[in-house]
Amino acid sequence: MNNDRNLAWNKETIAARASMALLLLLGTNSCWTAVAQPDGPMAAKVNLTTLQSYSGSPLSKPGKILIYDLVPGTDIQVDKSQGVRPRHLIAGDENPEAVAKNSEHTFSDELAKKLAKTGIPVQHVAAGTTPSDGSLIVQGTFVALHEGTKTERTTVGMGLGSAGVQAKIDVRLQTPAEAVLVSQFQTETTVPKNVGAVAPAAAGLDPAAVAAKSVVTDRKKTLNHDVVKTADASANEITKVMAAQGWIKLNDKGEVAP
Repeated sequence: MNNDRNLAWNKETIAARASMALLLLLGTNSCWTAVAQPDGPMAAKVNLTTLQSYSGSPLSKPGKILIYDLVPGTDIQVDKSQGVRPRHLIAGDENPEAVAKNSEHTFSDELAKKLAKTGIPVQHVAAGTTPSDGSLIVQGTFVALHEGTKTERTTVGMGLGSAGVQAKIDVRLQTPAEAVLVSQFQTETTVPKNVGAVAPAAAGLDPAAVAAKSVVTDRKKTLNHDVVKTADASANEITKVMAAQGWIKLNDKGEVAP
């Protein structure tokens, strides 16, 4: 009888301590959650740093915006845990070249969609295309592209296996004399953290439900999601630069005014 009571007490103690550890763990993430992007605490946050900005006399308003695919750097990390899955083996999409190409198209498409709101025609052009006078040129480099490791994100969490993107963007206005640098900035996504599936399961929560939720939130921590967020942050910065030149107007929310 005493052994049964001791066993029951031990189980309750372990569960209580695990629950307390989880609460403390979630508490330590409160500061991070406060600065997360609007689509939730699991989404990437993009830090943007201005490197150079134009300070001369006002420039003429561009007649169109040309978006070139970002050139991939050498720091490309592929999720090897996914590369062995049949669908990736068949598609052949888990290699540095395929990852870079997908990121290039995703970034350009998202940036074009956002900049179209300025009312200035936007074109996605191939590398090597000669810009005509009066074109606003957007080009740059993916300094780093990291797919992370999905297995670590969904099972362990705590920032392990997170995806990440670093980029450097140049914005120039093509004039008859030269391509004037209007803005140069760099971006970097932060590491989104979550408790994964292990800690909540240890606290006595339903392991199946926890694992399912962890997989769903993982969609906001993939490389593709980080690339989209990077494009959105870049578009916001470019529209601010355009507004500073008097080419467009922004409302109180920082959105392009009609």
